[in-house]
Amino acid sequence: MLEMVNAPIARSFLTDAEISEGGADRPSPLLLPLYFHPLAPGQEQMRILLISSPTWVEATIHDLHARGFADTNDWSSLVPGANPGEVVSILTRRRQRP
Repeated sequence: MLEMVNAPIARSFLTDAEISEGGADRPSPLLLPLYFHPLAPGQEQMRILLISSPTWVEATIHDLHARGFADTNDWSSLVPGANPGEVVSILTRRRQRP
């Protein structure tokens, strides 16, 4: 049975110091969803972020697929980034620890 825990639903990619130093012209911190799927014993997880314009992110995802790095369906859908015209896509990989 899966036990539910109180896990954050989003994480800021700025530190508290960076947020407190920011002025009115500083963009909002980037918030990305953190879907909580517990790791199996002995597993580790890696996330790869692509952050750029939608066309460049999609082109990079297809290029990495053509090179055999990751299937296009393994990437998250495009979510808005912190800056106008910017999107983020995340690839999550899991493996057994060596």
